[in-house]
Amino acid sequence: MEHPNPPLPPLTAEEFNDGAGYTYRGVPIIENEGGDWVFAYGHVDHETFADAVSDYDAEATLCDPTDPDQVEHLHAITLVGPDGPDGWFITWSGITAETPGAFPITAVTR
Repeated sequence: MEHPNPPLPPLTAEEFNDGAGYTYRGVPIIENEGGDWVFAYGHVDHETFADAVSDYDAEATLCDPTDPDQVEHLHAITLVGPDGPDGWFITWSGITAETPGAFPITAVTR
């Protein structure tokens, strides 16, 4: 999917967190459909996010605990807004803080 031109407004924390089904250690987290990424809005402390993902995984699956070194601070842009037919859709591929419409996310891959 190409980046919209002009860029869509960045998602707000409220819009992002509306998709969160779970909150652990005070961090609303979202898992992608494939289960190989877990996200949070903003740049969450590595240790806190790793612990939140580990708590989620312990309850939802039997994955190994997440190491803080696996946590990444990234930036994303909105490709489809929250009013899209399936909700919002984002990308972080090639996105930096300077990219128009960028917002911070914390992520871990499995």
